[in-house]
Amino acid sequence: MIKSNSLHSRASLVLIAGLLTSAAAFAQDFTVESHMPASTDWVSYLPEDIKARGTLNVGTTDGYAPWIFFDTQTGAPSGVDADIINEAAKRLGLTVNWNDIQFATGIPGVESGRYDFYISAMANTVAREEVVNFIAYSTEGSGVIVPKGNPLGITEMADLCGLRVMVQTGSLFPGIIEKLNAETCDTPVVMSEAPDKVAPLLAIASGQADATMQTFGVSTYTFAAATEGVQTQLEVSPVERFAPANQGIAFSKQTPELMAAVAGALQSMVEDGTYQEIFDKWEVGSSTVDPILLNAPLL
Repeated sequence: MIKSNSLHSRASLVLIAGLLTSAAAFAQDFTVESHMPASTDWVSYLPEDIKARGTLNVGTTDGYAPWIFFDTQTGAPSGVDADIINEAAKRLGLTVNWNDIQFATGIPGVESGRYDFYISAMANTVAREEVVNFIAYSTEGSGVIVPKGNPLGITEMADLCGLRVMVQTGSLFPGIIEKLNAETCDTPVVMSEAPDKVAPLLAIASGQADATMQTFGVSTYTFAAATEGVQTQLEVSPVERFAPANQGIAFSKQTPELMAAVAGALQSMVEDGTYQEIFDKWEVGSSTVDPILLNAPLL
């Protein structure tokens, strides 16, 4: 929690504690609606079994700074996602057990009940809402990543036609490339997929791929901060940022009450300023949403 915000954070904790202890303020019967704005009193939906457990079991994926990454020295999660979830859990009287998993296993892990939810720069999309629900908590876009110096002169999406582009399995990007091939390219993009976001970067640096597509803010932050490793050999191309999306926290459709409680805690952070302070701390202050929304896809 950010020290400069400690007074209003403590006040919010007192308010939430009152709501949590108000006996059965809501029946355990929460109905999710599209683009539904969160309310702070939703914290009363926190399921009894989660209260008794005292811990949220959260899936995430390392390597998405500034949203989420694991500190190389302590092994602790860091970034926007870590800060907002740790603070929301505290307001619900819970702790967080963080699990670093492959991006493609996030939704299946939530569906199976292995994780209470998954958060890691994942876009809230219509297609994904067929299997999970989302808390829309931030905004992002995507960019095209190329070798340092952009030797192939990629400046627009059409420049990818005929090139080798490696993308991450389970991301938005296979579908974007398929659409590009169908609507724009005479010579199609040669697409390959990898199970994580690092393999495409290594492929570009080694000359096995010409480009990849990744989250714009993550890539910009990572390349600017890099002092060694493959990230120093890459850059975000001038291709205009595309696929604007609300980033979402994925929940099983079987746990709407838990989602409501977490959304309520996040909304309390929006209203007392803690949320904005966390985003500002990680230099993504323009990516906040107000209010927190449920199931709010832009794609």
